[in-house]
Amino acid sequence: MVVHESAVASIKRLIAPLLVGIPVMLLVVASLGGLSESNIPGLPVVPFATLISLPVDIWIRDIAMAVTVGGAIVGGVLAPRPDARVGRLTSGAALVWLMALAIQAVLTVSEVLAMPLDAAFDPTIMWSLLTQTTLGRIILIQFVLVGLVALLGWVVLERITGMLVSVAAITAAGLLGFTGHSGIADGHSAATVSLGLHVVAASAWIGGLIATIAYVTGNSSHKDVVLKRFSVLALVSVILLAESGLLNASLRMDGPASLVTSPYGAIILAKVCVLIVLIGFGWRQRTQVIARLPEQSTTRTLVQLSVWEVAWMGMVIGLSVALARTALPASVISGDSMSVASVVLLGVAIPLALRTALRTTSAGPLRGFPEAAAVVFVAALFAFPTSFQSQILGPQVLAVLALVVLPIAGWLFWSAVSQAPSVVALALVAAALPVMAWWTERDVPGGLTWSTWVIAGLGVVIIGWYGLRGSRNTRTAPRDAASDDRVNS
Repeated sequence: MVVHESAVASIKRLIAPLLVGIPVMLLVVASLGGLSESNIPGLPVVPFATLISLPVDIWIRDIAMAVTVGGAIVGGVLAPRPDARVGRLTSGAALVWLMALAIQAVLTVSEVLAMPLDAAFDPTIMWSLLTQTTLGRIILIQFVLVGLVALLGWVVLERITGMLVSVAAITAAGLLGFTGHSGIADGHSAATVSLGLHVVAASAWIGGLIATIAYVTGNSSHKDVVLKRFSVLALVSVILLAESGLLNASLRMDGPASLVTSPYGAIILAKVCVLIVLIGFGWRQRTQVIARLPEQSTTRTLVQLSVWEVAWMGMVIGLSVALARTALPASVISGDSMSVASVVLLGVAIPLALRTALRTTSAGPLRGFPEAAAVVFVAALFAFPTSFQSQILGPQVLAVLALVVLPIAGWLFWSAVSQAPSVVALALVAAALPVMAWWTERDVPGGLTWSTWVIAGLGVVIIGWYGLRGSRNTRTAPRDAASDDRVNS
């Protein structure tokens, strides 16, 4: 039997947007030096093929894991009757998960022992990894559970089978909580449980969306029921995702200062930004799809929204892989510098994501004065990096202020330019970002690297994109008004 043609077409349409996460992940890992090794005479060097292949393989593993978990839940639990088509999707994703686990074991040996890939296939070394390390034991247990899912996914004929497949998939995903950063003496159990919940919630949300698309595009008579049930699942998953992520981050960082001074904190802020965008997509689905379920166009609208949503989901998984390969931040001390990435994320990206997700039209107190809003925003962009360098108030207090003031200043700026588009205001902020990057890292050892300019450049691109979109909307508005007048007359 073959999955319905429209369902296959819909899944294929979602693959390309998901792949956006790979270059994003590799860019972040490369900026942290994760794709290069210091060549010290006498010491082995990890092959470049291993350094670039391992994060890609883990990204594929996490995507396959999400589709497996989501497919098992949607096809075996949420559907009024277990759905064989989604069951086969679950089984196929589980097979990909198995292959990714096998490749991960080989690449891990190559990375840990700095061995060429052909030598990493040594059965003795591989068996030692799988039986004598925590990661190896987790991979072995996952092999068993995921193999069970791959087999049973083809024969989901009743509710009990669907529940068994779901429990096995969720357990295998939750075991990832025992891997990753584990060097926490106090609160290790809390870190493990919170990370496991985080992984399961993300998998249920991301994979559940893909499985729901496969279900509703297969001409199922129960698609309205599944859409409503998945909407509830997505809401619960978002809440668990945010709470577990917050708890896990708090156990690994030295207070709020680590958020704005370390690469680890910057990646967390980037994940927060993407999560805000995804919540916005989820809200649009509830208002544009769930609220109009009797209409025939709801399936097409859902697929159109999902194409963009899965692109952001691919990126957030890429950021998660990069985060797992980033060193935990050290204790923050006076004199630590604020990172350029945190400034751009807090001031530019997160406020814009909030306005876009909320779809708000509020103008703010600086309505009609976009240039003044830009000046206030630029002053905030320079004030906090300067304050960190001058060591006034202490890093923790300054971090709290930055986490509050920078998003507010960014919100005021985006509110002002959305009500009164101003090339001068946008140009002022765009020109200030590279200068701010230089000012922030001019005295930092190893600062002003290519990654600094990429981050500042991304901020400029966001501002330029917003300006082009605003000018396009301004040009089309008179035409739309004129056409409305013709229709009314």
